[in-house]
Amino acid sequence: MGSAERKEREKAELKELILTASKKILLSEGQEGLSIRKIAKAIEYSPATIYLYYTDKDAILHELMEIGFEMMNKYISGAFTEADPIKRIHETGHAYVKFGLENKDWYHLMFNSDKPMKHIEKCKEDWDQGMSMFQFLVDSCSEALNMMGGSKLDPKILALQLWSCVHGLVNLAQTERLEIVETDQTHELISKTLESMLISVFHR
Repeated sequence: MGSAERKEREKAELKELILTASKKILLSEGQEGLSIRKIAKAIEYSPATIYLYYTDKDAILHELMEIGFEMMNKYISGAFTEADPIKRIHETGHAYVKFGLENKDWYHLMFNSDKPMKHIEKCKEDWDQGMSMFQFLVDSCSEALNMMGGSKLDPKILALQLWSCVHGLVNLAQTERLEIVETDQTHELISKTLESMLISVFHR
């Protein structure tokens, strides 16, 4: 391995170290507890080193969220090739919930952390993964509504409604609130709720 390749590998390893430490601090202390100084202390490097890779902690938060959406995208990828838009929405919902239940820390970071969006508010066009995923849902809703014919529903509002449903299901399942409804039936309750939502909207 040449010196240039070795330097690139070392840079990639250090970035991964920074992101791993940042995620750990963020999940334990929240966004307000995250700082460049704390990250530097955790990885035993100087703050100046971290600034070589990231302009501020918001840039770190942005990259962490992008990584999370890339992970979620792999769960949802199976729905991309489904021709029937209603089935596609159904598969997307199940995949979303599956990701949330199997990656609790990442889900919390992406959707439940205390205001993790400051960097995105400054440059919304950078939130590629998250916006692309939501637009995929909007487009699927638009196709499904067109297939029904004559619906006055707004595809974006419907997508937001469906997202709210699955987000609520993930949070209820993660905190074991669904156990109050019916013991040891979490996955069945989720499945039936998603089916009920689609039936109420698309009548099938």
